[in-house]
Amino acid sequence: MTEGPETDHDIWLAAFRRACDRIGAAAASMPPAERRAPTGDGAGGDVTVMIDRVAEDIVIDELRALGLPFTLVSEEVGTVAIAGGGPPVVVVDPIDGSVNAKRGLPVFCTSIALAEGPAMGDVVLGLVRDHGCGEEWTATRGGGARLGGRPFTAEGGAGSDGHLELLLVEGAFPARLAGIVEMLDGRVGRIRALGSLALSLCHTAAGRGDAMVCLGPGRTVDVAAAQLVAREAGLHVGLPDAAALPGVPLDLETRFHVTAAHDATTLDLLGRVAAR
Repeated sequence: MTEGPETDHDIWLAAFRRACDRIGAAAASMPPAERRAPTGDGAGGDVTVMIDRVAEDIVIDELRALGLPFTLVSEEVGTVAIAGGGPPVVVVDPIDGSVNAKRGLPVFCTSIALAEGPAMGDVVLGLVRDHGCGEEWTATRGGGARLGGRPFTAEGGAGSDGHLELLLVEGAFPARLAGIVEMLDGRVGRIRALGSLALSLCHTAAGRGDAMVCLGPGRTVDVAAAQLVAREAGLHVGLPDAAALPGVPLDLETRFHVTAAHDATTLDLLGRVAAR
């Protein structure tokens, strides 16, 4: 068995998929009351609920079974050296969209990324599995993005006048939304708040949203896989600007605003919106 993230993508991707299959089945068998039962505080600072814990345990089980050394960065357990540690680095958000998942809203996913080094620019493989509808988004660095196994490229975006018909917004607390009304007046037709950073990035890449912005602080685990999917599809992604993205460390401490658009001008606008 070969080692190293550049040579064994298929091995890692198969493990990611097995984990997601098991998580989807586990989630389907758990009623909301069971999903939201608290199990303690996670390393990322949030309260860990049962659906988070079950999903993370499944991912770790599948990754350990590979018998390969790597460093795990995951929302609940934090940073852990597996079989001696790595690189490579595997970045996991077992359930992105936990609030939706624990309430029974079918808009949540598992996000898993493989990196050959310690920073966002080192991510070479990403998978996002939507457990609500079963869609799977994957990307390899330099190899393009796929939706359901089929290659796709970014569509949609701002009109010729810069108008966005549909903007996806994460971190959509009322006070934050109130603070951006004037900046978006006349520029945006409608706003959608899905409740999952990873899915908002992927949907924007596919043209289901014209752009996206996170008004609150995002984390590595939220976007490590989805940012690769979006960029390989041709989307501009910023943390909060494109120049900052490659150097963002793959850890649980760093916080940043996430922006994505089909053109640099819109990305710059959303960077100012995020920093309002």
